[in-house]
Amino acid sequence: MAKTNEVYLLQERLRKWKQYVLLGEHPLISKHLPETKLYTTENLSDLLERYEYVYLKNNRGGRGKGIYKVIKSNDGLYCFNGYPLSGKKIKKCVGNIEDFHPVLHPMDRFGGYIVQEGIQSFTPDGHPLAIRVHVQTLNGKWLVGGMYGMIAMVNTMKNGVINRMRGAHVMTIDELLSVHLKLDETVKNEIINSLEKISILAAEVVSSEFSDIEFGVDFGISQSGNPIIFEINTSPAVGLFSKIENGEMGKRIKSIRKRHKKNQIDS
Repeated sequence: MAKTNEVYLLQERLRKWKQYVLLGEHPLISKHLPETKLYTTENLSDLLERYEYVYLKNNRGGRGKGIYKVIKSNDGLYCFNGYPLSGKKIKKCVGNIEDFHPVLHPMDRFGGYIVQEGIQSFTPDGHPLAIRVHVQTLNGKWLVGGMYGMIAMVNTMKNGVINRMRGAHVMTIDELLSVHLKLDETVKNEIINSLEKISILAAEVVSSEFSDIEFGVDFGISQSGNPIIFEINTSPAVGLFSKIENGEMGKRIKSIRKRHKKNQIDS
């Protein structure tokens, strides 16, 4: 039994890391990934030496929990700003990385952590932004059911957790790209097409290991305009799609679900 539990915990621990490894092996997707490593104090220190900030993410976290934005201050302190798995906001600076471990423990029991390069994904006004693309399978093919944009408000800007549960503002992808990023029609459509293509490729790759029928792919947009995959959600919520475009995207996603289910029954 102990051996079985050990294997189970290892599989749980590799959730986000496994996704990163799978996607990193694809030549077209790899250039759309932030540098990511399994969490150790050495790996966190290494990435902080090379990037302005990084993210520490629990492998099993969701809804903005178990995520910290980490910076190294000018006086050498390691500052963690984010939400533990309990969901209560925390901001703490420590002299040694190990001094933050009581907040993270028991790390192995709750899936461990990854440490990820912080992507400069901002509007011209300095608001962190993210994009969710919902991908579904129908008739043996992957397709995009919908996508929307999110912008972090003032109360979440410092920790950079762009999540509706943390007060982010949700909008259509057109509003995000045209109004907030001020892109012209040609560039906007190029980015949307790129997001769709990358999301479908990512779903094809991840579904080889996780046999789900839907995925939520979270993106940032780098300052050079390159879509960057933050992570893939294997149990994506769809409620927010009903809050934009008069709920049409939500209806489309549910319709595709019904068609897929009917095809499964008929076959």
